[in-house]
Amino acid sequence: MLRCARLFIPALLMIALPGCSLFGNDGPVPVAAIGALNRNPDRAPAPYSLPDRLLLDATAGGLVRFAADGQVEAGLAERWTVIDDGRSYIFRLRDARWPNGRPVRSSEVAQLLQQKMTSQRLRPALRGEFRAVRDVRAMTSRVIEIRLTRPMPDLLDLLSQPDMAIIRRGQGWGPWRARWTGGTAALYPEPMPGADGSIEAEADPEAAALLWGTGAAAAIAQFEAGEAQAVLGGRFENWPLVAAADIPTERIIIDPVQGLFGLAVVSERGVLASAEGRAAIAMAIDRSAVAATFDAQGYQPRISLRGNSEEGVAPPTLPEWQTLSRDERIARGRALVADAADSDAVLRIALPDGPGARLLFARLSFDLGLIGVEARRVAMNADADLRLIDEVAPSDDPAWVLRRLGCGRGFICDAASRSALRAIDEATDAAARAAAIAEAESMMTAHGGFIALGNPLRWNLASQRLTGIRPNARSRHSLIRLLPSPD
Repeated sequence: MLRCARLFIPALLMIALPGCSLFGNDGPVPVAAIGALNRNPDRAPAPYSLPDRLLLDATAGGLVRFAADGQVEAGLAERWTVIDDGRSYIFRLRDARWPNGRPVRSSEVAQLLQQKMTSQRLRPALRGEFRAVRDVRAMTSRVIEIRLTRPMPDLLDLLSQPDMAIIRRGQGWGPWRARWTGGTAALYPEPMPGADGSIEAEADPEAAALLWGTGAAAAIAQFEAGEAQAVLGGRFENWPLVAAADIPTERIIIDPVQGLFGLAVVSERGVLASAEGRAAIAMAIDRSAVAATFDAQGYQPRISLRGNSEEGVAPPTLPEWQTLSRDERIARGRALVADAADSDAVLRIALPDGPGARLLFARLSFDLGLIGVEARRVAMNADADLRLIDEVAPSDDPAWVLRRLGCGRGFICDAASRSALRAIDEATDAAARAAAIAEAESMMTAHGGFIALGNPLRWNLASQRLTGIRPNARSRHSLIRLLPSPD
């Protein structure tokens, strides 16, 4: 039988409902999100944490949002249309109000969006992704238009990111509101305004979800004890904790994401000074062994910059050494390192904390040792030669990977890659853009500035009650979609 008392349960859970009914199939859904949860994410240090993004999605949704299956659905905008050959998106806003009862106006939404699109608060995965936006303007009190310099088929996916939440002075428009006890947010559906425009005119609804931020180990323990019905935001570095906890397979949700998981070359010191030296490092790593180390269902290793081929775009470019056997790769890598004998064969690899990262480093250290390179692990914010990049692609745009690894972001780059990246934005039609993407990928693969390992690993835990948590390619699980919609 489940217990009401525990040492680390958030205080609000004990007062939300009598008799511990929240642990059954009624009452609010208790959710443990991995990371730190801030009462006002918009004023917290950038970028937003995973718990912050969950809170923003619930209380300050964007124009559109992700449904349970990862598809785009209505948010603040109740409908939209695309005109001018994809260069204009027109959104009609729903009747929404700020917490003080004042109507949400299109003019302020347009201004807030324009600011967010260029904000340094955006996650690295989103920075620069809106540069094709010419302007955002209010057309009427409830209609806004986003005008583009070129078509952006991925615009709705980008606008669905919680980072694009419509929030003003720390307050969101809804569709839920938050009330706090300690570090736990009780989330309530937004009441309809009363006749005087004040939400106080309506009775408070019952809480629909309880959200708190915590570490991965604590979140898994809370799930095992029935004190959390969902754990959201798991990554590769804490994945071994799930196996250690012996969570039933049917309660584990692994998202089939695409993106970047690998080592960015952030220094041209020693063996990394040449494309041949960088290729030696890439050849040495046994990606099948990395995948076996994680032992996560569906996890796929990768040697190319891009993952799956998108429609209308050439298949991912593979490095020239991809036809070599494992033994041949090691032999060639050892020879290349020996040729650079006057170089320092010690590489500092920046990795996050956690048991998964320790296992990854052990694998990398072993593989690099086979070609005569010593690996040293350093913190993510320390000076390094190789730095782990672990990011989910925010859209299906095949150029995202190339832009993310492009020049001017702290990664090494060459003139050919820089020119090829510019050609992607300058392409005038789909065929020209596809050709530019293929050319840029070929240049960047030859340069060797990123050593791909596979796709990102994203996992979640969900009780049997929560049929609204489904695997999806965006790894987005909205709190307002945890439970199925009533018939």
